[in-house]
Formats: sequence, C-alpha cells, structure tokens
Amino acid sequence: MKDKNKMAVLYFLLALTTFSLGLAFALSPYPLETIIQLAKAAETAEERAHEQQHNGSNVENGFSPVSPELSKQVTNQSKRVTINLSPQSLIQSGSPLQGNPAAPITIVEFGDFQCEFCGRFAKETEPKINATYIQTGKANMIFKNFVTHGPDSITAAIAAQCANDQDKFWNFYNLLYKNQGGENTGWAGENTGWANTNNMKKFAMQISGLNTQKFNSCLESAKYKSLVDKDNALAISSGFQGTPTFVIEKKDGSKAETLLGAYPFPSFKAIIDKKLSE
Repeated sequence: MKDKNKMAVLYFLLALTTFSLGLAFALSPYPLETIIQLAKAAETAEERAHEQQHNGSNVENGFSPVSPELSKQVTNQSKRVTINLSPQSLIQSGSPLQGNPAAPITIVEFGDFQCEFCGRFAKETEPKINATYIQTGKANMIFKNFVTHGPDSITAAIAAQCANDQDKFWNFYNLLYKNQGGENTGWAGENTGWANTNNMKKFAMQISGLNTQKFNSCLESAKYKSLVDKDNALAISSGFQGTPTFVIEKKDGSKAETLLGAYPFPSFKAIIDKKLSE
C-alpha cells in the first residue's frame, strides 16, 4: 500500500513538473530554431513531399548557395556597402514593394529569377503569405536582387526593374517564376537560356497595360544594371549565403531575423505571428 502511495506521489510530481516546464516554455520567447522546428511539425503532407523531392545537401530548407567566385567578384568590383535593411531605406533605393508601406511587418526577399528554390517559394509559399498577411495589411514585401546564377539572371533582374518603372514588377515576378526554365550558372561564358533578352521582351508583351516600347528601351539600355549590382553587393556584404534569403523585420527595421531557403508557409507564419505579438 505504501509503495502504491509512493508511486502515486511520483506520478503527480512528474506531471506537475512537466506542466510547469511546458507553461514556462509557452510563455518564453522562442528562438528562431525553435520556431522553425514547431512550424515544420505543422507542415502538411504535401509541403513535406515538396521538400523531399529535391535532392542534394539543401533539401531541408531549399536554397542555392552563392559561389565563392561570385562573392570575390562582387567584393572586388564594389565599394564598401553600408548595410541598411530598414524598409524605408530599401523602398527609397528603388526596391519594389507590395502591400501597405505602413504594415507592421516587412518581409524582404533576396532572390534570383533563375533560382529553382526562389521559384518554389514564389509559386507555393508567396501566395499564402500574400493572402494571409499582405492583403490583410499585416505585412508587406520588398524584393531585392541577389544574382547568383549567371549573366541571364542579370538580364532578368534588369527586366523586372524595368517592369517596376510601370508598376508592373509583381506581375513580371509571377510571370517569370511561372515560366522558369533551367538554371544557367556559367559566369565564364554567355548564357542563352530562357532568361535571355528576347524572352524578357516576349514575357513583357503578356502583361496587360505594360508599354512594351518603353520596357524594351529600358532593358536594352541596361538602365538598372547599377541598381542590380548594388543589390548584389548589399547581399554579399550582409553575409547572405544563397538564394532565396529572407529578412523578416518590424516596420522600423528592428528585430530582424534572417531565414535562408524556401521554407514552407508554416515557418513564415510562425515567425510573422511571433513578431506581430511582440
């Protein structure tokens, strides 16, 4: 009888301890790693299947690593870049924005239009973020170029900025990722893949309300080459390791967290919800 009483007390103490630890854990701010783990546990079977279908060392969060050669090239060609990722600064520098500029949370995407993982984010995760947070005024999104896949990626980045001249960046963004072809990564020679100049002009013709004459003139003059170079230098100087990279921050640029890779929607949701409650 005494043994039974002892066991009952032990079980009670164990349950009480477990409850206390769980309560303390729930009330404490989660570190990024914990948020990601919780979010991954909430993934649907479909989202897990998308992750598992990609081979290589970057399966878990899906990203294309930046090459050491590119890092060296950008560093040598650019002057010292002041790292300022505040939303206001990025918008003033010409970065495309979707959503309410006054939204409490800003998501900054550093991407390459030839990066397959950027394409996966644009087609599968961005629409959910858009519907849940951008259209409801809880967050906005800014795009920065991080050209990691060769000369054709530079062409695509310039073309997208030319579309932005006519407030058609996000239309062009969605169109390019919807029609994304294979990656061209040869920095040593000319690339003539799906993201070449002629194809950029053809894509522009599909966007309603876009003046193709102005777009073509902008693209042919490489009007935004210097902007793309500055974006790249900013990404490298910030220590970003690949595409896509996301910076999720408050509207004043504070409490920024960096997320490397095309994580599924639950990971973004966990981080954004945490920031909205801070």
